[in-house]
Amino acid sequence: MTESAQDQSARDDAHLRSLGIKPELRRTLGFLSNFAIGIGQAGPAFFWSWPIVIIGQFIVALVFAELASHFPVAGSIYQWSKRLSNRTLGWFTGWFYFWAQVVTVTAVAVIVAFVVDGIHAGPVGETPFLDSPDPLGVTTMFTFISLVTLIATTLINAFGVRLLSILNNIGVGTEILGMLVFALVLLFFANHQSPAVLFDSAGTEAATGGNYLPAFALGMFMALFVVYGFDTAGTFGEETLDAGRQAPRGVLWSVAISGIVGTVFLIAVILAIPNMGDAITEGQALGFPIATTIQATLTQELVAGITVGELYLFVILASVFVCTLAIQGAATRMMFSMSRDRHLPLGSIWGRVNQTFRTPANAAIAVGILAAIPILVIGPLGGFSVSIAATGLIYLSYLLTNLGVLAARFRGWPHKPAWFNLGRWGKLVNVLAILYGGLMLINIGLWQDPALFGDFGGAGRGVTNPTIDGFIKPFGNAISGMPALPIFESLILVLLVTGAIYYAVSVRGRAADVEADLATGEAAIG
Repeated sequence: MTESAQDQSARDDAHLRSLGIKPELRRTLGFLSNFAIGIGQAGPAFFWSWPIVIIGQFIVALVFAELASHFPVAGSIYQWSKRLSNRTLGWFTGWFYFWAQVVTVTAVAVIVAFVVDGIHAGPVGETPFLDSPDPLGVTTMFTFISLVTLIATTLINAFGVRLLSILNNIGVGTEILGMLVFALVLLFFANHQSPAVLFDSAGTEAATGGNYLPAFALGMFMALFVVYGFDTAGTFGEETLDAGRQAPRGVLWSVAISGIVGTVFLIAVILAIPNMGDAITEGQALGFPIATTIQATLTQELVAGITVGELYLFVILASVFVCTLAIQGAATRMMFSMSRDRHLPLGSIWGRVNQTFRTPANAAIAVGILAAIPILVIGPLGGFSVSIAATGLIYLSYLLTNLGVLAARFRGWPHKPAWFNLGRWGKLVNVLAILYGGLMLINIGLWQDPALFGDFGGAGRGVTNPTIDGFIKPFGNAISGMPALPIFESLILVLLVTGAIYYAVSVRGRAADVEADLATGEAAIG
C-alpha cells in the first residue's frame, strides 16, 4: 500500500526528532522543487573545463547525497560535519560556508543588473545605463537594480516556502528553456564556427608565457564559479516530503542536469559567436559576451518589436533571479540552523520560525541585509569581486566536510546504511573528492605573482584573486595605505580570527558533543 503524504511527513518528523531537532518548518517541497533549488545554483559555464568540474563535483555530490539521506536537516554541511566529526569542525565549516553564501547572494543580485543592462541595450544619453541615476535620484541603476532584487528575494524567502517552491519550479523551466531549447536554436540556426574551434586556444596562452596549462587553469573559473550549491537540496530536507530519498536525488540530479544542459548550451553559444576575437576581448574586459552573441545572432522579430535574442535575455533574467532566490534560501537555512543551535550571534532571533508562515523569516531578512552591505559599501563590482573569494570559501567548506566524513568512515560510520549509500566504495569516493577539492582550492588561491607561481601567477590572477587595495572603496572613496594582499587568503584569515574569538567566547563548552550514531536515528531509516 502506498504511504500517504501525512504518514510520510510524520515519519520524517520522527526522524528529525531522533536527530534532536523539533520539526517546525513546513514541508511542501517535492523532488522537482528540491533539485530545482540545487540546479538554480548550478547553471552553465565554459567548455572543456566544464566536464572536468562536473565530474569532480559529481564525486563530491555522491558523498553529500549519502549525508543528505542520513541527515535531512537544515544547514546541510554544517550539520553533517558537526555530527560526523566534532562540533568545532562543524561550526567552522558552517561559519565559512554561511559567509560564502551571503556574499554569493550579493554577486548573483549584481548579475541580475548585468542581464537587465543587456536587455536595455544602450546608454542613457551619453551615460552607460548601469551608471545612470536611478528613478529616485539616490544612486546608480547598477546599485538600484541589485538592491531591488535583494528586497524582492528577501520578501519571497520570508513569505513562505510554497511560493519559493513555485518560483523555483518556474526557474527550472526557464533554465531548461533558456539553456537547452534556445541553445538548440542557436546550434541549428545561428552557427558561425566550426566544431574545431572547441580545440582552439585562440592565442590565450600568450598571456601565460606560451604555456597553455596556466591559461586553462584560469579558464576553469567559469565552471568553478557555477557548479556548486548542490548541497542545497539537503539543506531544504526539513521542508521536503520523504527527505531521506528526495534530498539525495536532488543533490545528484542538480549536478547531472546541469552537466547535460550546460554542455549543450556552451557548445551552442561558442559555435554561434560571430567573431571569436571580439568575444575574447569583451570577456577579458569583464563584459557580457553571451548577451552580445545572443542579440547579434537571434535577430528574428517575434511580436511588438521583440526579437528572439531579447526574449532569450528575459529567460536568462528569470533564471538568474530565481538563482538569487535559491541561494538566499540556502543561506537563510544555514543561518537558521546555526542559530537554532545558538551558534551565531543573536541566535535566539535568527533561529526562530515565523508561526504564521512557518519559515525562518528573521534569518531571511538578516541575510538580505547582510548581502546588501557589500553593494552599499564597496559597490556592485566590488561585491562581485568579493564573491570570487566566496567561491573559494565554498570549496574550502566542502573540503572540510569531506575530511570529517572520511575520518568518520575510518571510525566505522555508517553503522546502518541510509536509503542512499556508497557502501564499500565510500572511502574511495571520499578520497577522490578530497583530492579534487584540494586541487581546485590551490587553483583558486593562486594570486598575481610570477616570482612565486611562474606562468600561473600572471595578470589573469588579478581578476580571479585580486588584492584588497584595488577595490575596497567605501561609498566610492579610496582608502590610502591598503595592503596588496590577495582577497581570498585575506577573507579566510579574517573569518578564521573573528570566528575563533567568537567560538572561544560564546560557543565552545556550551553544549556537549554527541556521537553521530546516538543522534542520527539511523535505526529509523530504511
